[in-house]
Amino acid sequence: MAGPANPESLSSEDLPRLQPGLARLMPEIANRLWRAAYGARAGNWPLARWQLAEMRKLFSLCTITRPRYADDLAEYLHDDVEPLLAAVASEDLPAFESRLAQAIDAANEWHRRWAKGFIVWRLPGSPPPDLDLAPR
Repeated sequence: MAGPANPESLSSEDLPRLQPGLARLMPEIANRLWRAAYGARAGNWPLARWQLAEMRKLFSLCTITRPRYADDLAEYLHDDVEPLLAAVASEDLPAFESRLAQAIDAANEWHRRWAKGFIVWRLPGSPPPDLDLAPR
């Protein structure tokens, strides 16, 4: 399918094709969760809180760009992300670790439900190398 000859004259019907889909947004969401996990493990609760808040914003963007997933994403946010945020707010690492494992399992279950069972996300085994995770 050919696109418009002049990208400055996109029709309103063309605009949704430019919006990032879940395949583009989910790696960024996973990156935020990775950083939140290792931030919490390092005792850098402000970093963990910020990463999860940014992750929640990305999920909100997902519901706008791909509204057919809005209900499922809202359920995941309520059932899995909000408990992670609560564990971070109380700076409770054991609760955070438990909720993290549940959130990862739930994400992979959603992949299966959405016929993307070939996507099995796991937390990387080491912290992000580009961040100093020490609490400030």
